[in-house]
Amino acid sequence: MPKKKIFIKKMNFLLEAFRNALSGDEFYTKYGDIQKELSNYDFSNMIVYCNCDKPDSSNFVKYFKNNFTALGIRKLMATFNGTKPFLYEFDGISEKNTSIASGRFQDNIDLAKQCDIVVTNPPFSNGQALEMINLLIPSGKKFIIVAPFSLCGRKIIIDYIKEGLLFIGNNNIRRFDAEDGKTISSPTCWWTNIPVNHEPILLTAKYNKQNYPMYDNFNAIECSNYKLIPSDYKGNIGVPITFLSKFNQKQFEILGILYHPTIKGKNIMSRIIIKLKTHI
Repeated sequence: MPKKKIFIKKMNFLLEAFRNALSGDEFYTKYGDIQKELSNYDFSNMIVYCNCDKPDSSNFVKYFKNNFTALGIRKLMATFNGTKPFLYEFDGISEKNTSIASGRFQDNIDLAKQCDIVVTNPPFSNGQALEMINLLIPSGKKFIIVAPFSLCGRKIIIDYIKEGLLFIGNNNIRRFDAEDGKTISSPTCWWTNIPVNHEPILLTAKYNKQNYPMYDNFNAIECSNYKLIPSDYKGNIGVPITFLSKFNQKQFEILGILYHPTIKGKNIMSRIIIKLKTHI
């Protein structure tokens, strides 16, 4: 497929995703996507809290109920924001519903304190996914949540990743189920504070001045694709934000994010500034 057609296809996908993001928060994670990601984690003897999940429709609740014994879970809890909210509890044998005043995750911090890990798909609008991350990281509770990949453009998120407090999970998600049964698009990924060990990037490129220009406004070279990171360059390197889904903490050091970089007066997209830490 010609590059122009590929670019148009990507832009159409992003425009569709943007429209969906504005249309509401009812993005239901597909069961297969949940199973694919959560199979990478250990839930032994944990109290799992799905704090944005209606028990009768959430695939998160369904996954943990279906695999309760196999995963070795101690208890499953779930709450949701809606009319007549309640706390759902499952111990592997019996279920219990208890009325609560509010189903908003912001109002149920005390319930979150009772669990070992929060696993959910929070609402995407009004910065609620970022709000949840900002609430959970200081709490010390483990979490695995679905949230927009666009969070990578936030300085606070880069700082969390840089400090080893936040990791992008093993898989991306592009399609969700809507309330009307249709499939909707939104580029997202899994976010967690449980260390995720991405495979080191095989670096085969070598530095040369012609292929790696310097930014006008920052002391770093431009690298337009993580696959082109030069294995022999010891200075600062700017890479696209998509690099974060491949970030290996032993291989690279993240220095920060550069907004509005320019090369010979030409504006390009924001870049993550990294340094090669070691050869792997």
